Amino acid sequence: MSPLIGELSSPLRYFLVPLVILVVAVMVTGRQEVESRLSDTPAARPTTPGDVAVEAAPAAGERLAPQGATAGDDLAAVGYQHLKPGECFDIDRAEPGTVVRRDCDRPHHAQLVTVVQLVGDHRTDREIRDAAAALCREPLHRKAAGQPHGTRWTTFVQYPYRSGYLLGSDTVACSLSTYTRPGTTARPLTAPLL
Repeated sequence: MSPLIGELSSPLRYFLVPLVILVVAVMVTGRQEVESRLSDTPAARPTTPGDVAVEAAPAAGERLAPQGATAGDDLAAVGYQHLKPGECFDIDRAEPGTVVRRDCDRPHHAQLVTVVQLVGDHRTDREIRDAAAALCREPLHRKAAGQPHGTRWTTFVQYPYRSGYLLGSDTVACSLSTYTRPGTTARPLTAPLL
C-alpha cells in the first residue's frame, strides 16, 4: 500500500479511491466518445438537384484560432451559430463548430443557406444529427436546384452536440459546399450562390 493511502483514515480511503477511478473512467469514455463522433461523420458524396446528400458536422467548443488562414487574413474563426444566411465561409475540420467568414467573391468553401432551430427530445448525438439533417434537406435541395446545371454540390450541416442542446444550444446551420472526391483537394467557390 502506498504511504499516502496508508496514512489516510479508512473512510477517507474508501471515498478517494473510487473517486479517482471514476475520474479516470470519465476521461477515457469522453475520449472514446470524441473519437467515435469523428469517425461517425458521413462522407460527402456528389449531389444533383434531385439528390441532396448531407454531410453533418457537430459543434464543439468555440475555439477562435483559425487554421489555414493566410497572412493577409484579418478574419477570425467564429462559432457557426454567428453566421447569417448568405454569408460565405471556410470550413476548418480541425476546429469543429467554427468557421472563418470569407467574402463570397473570393475563394471560399461554403455558403450558409439557412439557419433553423432544432426542437424535440433527442436522446443521442446521432438523433440530433439525423434531426438536423432532416431540417436542412428541403431548403438545401431547393437552393441546389437553383444553381447552374451540371454543378455538383454537397451539403454541410452544423449542429450542437446533445450536451450543448440540453443547455439550450439549438441552432442548426444548413450550407452548400462544392463536392470534392475523397483524397483530392477542394476546389473553392469563387462567387455567391444564385
